[in-house]
Amino acid sequence: MSQPRKRNEWHQVKGCWTRSLGERGARVRLFQKRRGGPFFRDVWVPGVGKNRRCIKTSDRGEAERIGKTLLSEMLKGEQIEAAKLTLGELWRRFSSEAVTHLDNHPRTQADAKARARILLAFFGASCEVASLSQHDADAYSRKRASGGIRLDAKTVTSSVRPRSAEADLVLLRTMIRWAMTVRTPHGGRLLSVDPLFGMRRQREKNPKRPVASIERFHATRTAMQQLAAESDKGPQQSRWLKMELALVLAEATGRRLGSIRQLRWEDIDLARGQIRWRAEADKKRKEWVVPIPSVLVDEIRGFQRKLGVVGGWVFAAEKDSSKPMDRHLFDRWLTVAEKRAKLEKLDGGLWHAYRRKWATERKHLPVMDVAAAGGWNDVDTLLKVYQQPDPHTLLVVMSEPRKVSESISAAL
Repeated sequence: MSQPRKRNEWHQVKGCWTRSLGERGARVRLFQKRRGGPFFRDVWVPGVGKNRRCIKTSDRGEAERIGKTLLSEMLKGEQIEAAKLTLGELWRRFSSEAVTHLDNHPRTQADAKARARILLAFFGASCEVASLSQHDADAYSRKRASGGIRLDAKTVTSSVRPRSAEADLVLLRTMIRWAMTVRTPHGGRLLSVDPLFGMRRQREKNPKRPVASIERFHATRTAMQQLAAESDKGPQQSRWLKMELALVLAEATGRRLGSIRQLRWEDIDLARGQIRWRAEADKKRKEWVVPIPSVLVDEIRGFQRKLGVVGGWVFAAEKDSSKPMDRHLFDRWLTVAEKRAKLEKLDGGLWHAYRRKWATERKHLPVMDVAAAGGWNDVDTLLKVYQQPDPHTLLVVMSEPRKVSESISAAL
């Protein structure tokens, strides 16, 4: 039995000759509409669709020559486009077209814009992306760590920890990978290869990821209660009641301050015992509805009674109740309460230390449930960044009584 011909070889379909030239992304299809009739060619134009033309010959050899010439021009055009892709153009298109970027929270987009500005200042907007190398990435990491990258006539970057340089290069890699998925008018890709494929990442050996303790929580909460008691009834007392509630929610839910800050009373269903975390306040723009224990329900109900509110922002701004409180005020008042409690400031963390505390306390629970309850889309991030080793679980590991027997060893 004869083997079927591949589509890149001449073959007949209902008596009409046809074949394809090239590969996916840069392909020309030659075919006849009727037996013995003239040949047509098809190419795919991104954003437009199929482009079909009659090439006005019924000779297979001539049709193949015309098809190969067209394919050659397509590939040539693709190479020219890829070679001319500059870093400035890549950022312009990525920031305005990439769905993964546009779906992020405005604060995350602003962070990417700030990092892109530094990348452009170092490499230059006219830098051809295809020419980048590991050497360039290493040079950037060194310069970023030492500081001195001039952004404009008045602004120069200061020295930073390796983690910041790594985050900049992660953004660069994200843009490059996105460019490799974007079609060009010639049917190819905006960038055909990843110039930084296999790049070594300059990871920080000792990242600052402080974890709050339950003792710290109780001491800070007591200080907030004292500050509220010492305040005159009105905005100042309300401020400390809100700060105490924010601290309770951070410790009990493990949520980011950005999500807690933008809670509305309508999002908290005390009757059903659940909280709706809105997508617009989520880092990854995802909505979550999470059940909460009865103890937390009682706590929230008590705060609602003391504050005398039933709707609107839970943490409304003092001067304009139509807006939530500025996030920097949360940092300021937490710092004041910690000083009142005579606590040393955690190196590298304020509110986020309670998120790490929450995640670490739940290491023994199913990781998918912990991720969903705490608002992590990426389980790897939860495991690698938030859940920390602690003396108790380390001792449990070291105290494991089970031993590998000869029968088990032989089966491994």
